[in-house]
Amino acid sequence: MILFATLVQAALLSGVLILGPLMVERLRRGRPLPPGRGRVFGYFACLGLAFLFVEIAFIQRFVLFLGHPLYAVAVVLCAFLVFAGAGSAASRRLAQRLNKSGITRLTPVGAAVAAIAVIAVAYVYLLPPLFGWLAPYPDPVRIAATLVLIAPLAFAMGQPFALGLSAVAEHQPELTPWAWGVNGCFSVMSAVLATILAIHWGFTAVIVLAAGLYLTAGAIFHAPLPSRP
Repeated sequence: MILFATLVQAALLSGVLILGPLMVERLRRGRPLPPGRGRVFGYFACLGLAFLFVEIAFIQRFVLFLGHPLYAVAVVLCAFLVFAGAGSAASRRLAQRLNKSGITRLTPVGAAVAAIAVIAVAYVYLLPPLFGWLAPYPDPVRIAATLVLIAPLAFAMGQPFALGLSAVAEHQPELTPWAWGVNGCFSVMSAVLATILAIHWGFTAVIVLAAGLYLTAGAIFHAPLPSRP
């Protein structure tokens, strides 16, 4: 009951404090939102939910491996933030190289979300035996192994938001603050929602659901946004 109450409070407060000002500003200007807003909202909502789903689930996965919840939170959270930031910074350059190479028919966002889904689901099966093999090693080795394992997943997770925001800024700049607001709103709720889902279905289900959300975001992004005339 406490978790459900927290989720309701998070939803209400995030709506008031994040989306509320955006709506007031839109009403103050007296202009309707441009076309494509539903796809933008859906895309960034999926990213907001999925990123924290993966983060919360992997913090729980690494608790036993690192030996203490504080170690897991500090190391896993640091790894996700650092490598996701690196992925965001490199996203445009990687997208240009991917488009020029023609090695895949996937868009840069499609390639990123596919990589996220494959790595996240693969780790569900690969991490337990790896943890058993690495468990006897001292803390510095296990911390280094944690960083190495999380790096490719977090690097890929940092790209969809940056690429999506660039596309919105190019085609529908008026929706840019909405993209930030929607993503922030659902990010606030997702941490609590991930815990509720894990209690009922387990953290493996949360990871699989996050992979599905990333793939859904890729499908939403597939068609180009209509540009404002």
